[in-house]
Amino acid sequence: MEAQLMRLQDLRLEEGMSLEQLAGLSGVDHDRLAMFENNPETVRNMHLDTACQIAKALHCNVLELHPDEGWRGGIHCAESGLRDIRRTRGYTQSELSEMTGIPQPNISWFETGYRSTSGMRLDTARRLSEALQCDPTDFLKEAYRRYEFKCCI
Repeated sequence: MEAQLMRLQDLRLEEGMSLEQLAGLSGVDHDRLAMFENNPETVRNMHLDTACQIAKALHCNVLELHPDEGWRGGIHCAESGLRDIRRTRGYTQSELSEMTGIPQPNISWFETGYRSTSGMRLDTARRLSEALQCDPTDFLKEAYRRYEFKCCI
């Protein structure tokens, strides 16, 4: 028997947290958390970095926050960043676009940094991680590495 899909509120209550406590631990505003709990569409459109903050506070995978059934994440891979993961898997941007339904220019923008992977929508991260069989947080590592390098200069 499949496990029942849990919503954000269920995950929070399972951890024994109030909205205020989750806001304090995650750094995400109380009103935004309430909005995420009451409207699944807003969770699909949540930025990946916000999902990471909430998931860390709830001790769960970011895709456990996604309101739809389906892919729940893969194993962390040795590569980091969307481009490296895609190349290691042997896909072109066009092939990945066909697999995910995400326009090829959007994939290019995430890979080049024109659009930040931390601002990637959770639904987009879910589709990419399913196609690439990886954890969506692996897309963030390259961006963080670049940021750390810039800070050290």
